[in-house]
Amino acid sequence: MRRVAPLLLLCLALASCGLIGDLASLQARLTDAGYTSVSTDHSSINGTDRLEVTARSDDPAKTVEQIAEIVWDSYPQHVDQVSIALNETYEVYTADALREAFGERLVAEKPDDDADVGRTIVTWLIVAAVVFLLFVAGLVVLIVFLVRRSNRRKAQQQPYYPPPPPGWPPAA
Repeated sequence: MRRVAPLLLLCLALASCGLIGDLASLQARLTDAGYTSVSTDHSSINGTDRLEVTARSDDPAKTVEQIAEIVWDSYPQHVDQVSIALNETYEVYTADALREAFGERLVAEKPDDDADVGRTIVTWLIVAAVVFLLFVAGLVVLIVFLVRRSNRRKAQQQPYYPPPPPGWPPAA
């Protein structure tokens, strides 16, 4: 199990590289729009993709809805729920509510890759199991071969009988 854990971490890290870049781009867009202390986090809980955005602004004209629109129009990852905290205001939007409020997304949405990551992990686990089984089978074949070879050598050798002690056979 210890050898599988780094493999799983590697698969997850490779799968999340695009996500990190998208989060950084979203954070830069929100900062460019005049928000400060911007924090973004994309998580998947029980199959629900959730994006959390936290920001501050001294401008009273800046609203949670404006952040929601920026997220909807520029964040390419699949989201089922968007949670936005601006100063002391907190709102949660579903993908359907955002679609109704702002229309279809202006950015091409990347497919929900949770299933792809799961398939990748399962594939690597199957490959690791097959390699392990082949290794065990090879080890069994090697052990059987060595045991049989050892038995053949024993069968080919003449038994060793020590010489009789001096004075053997006794004189009659």
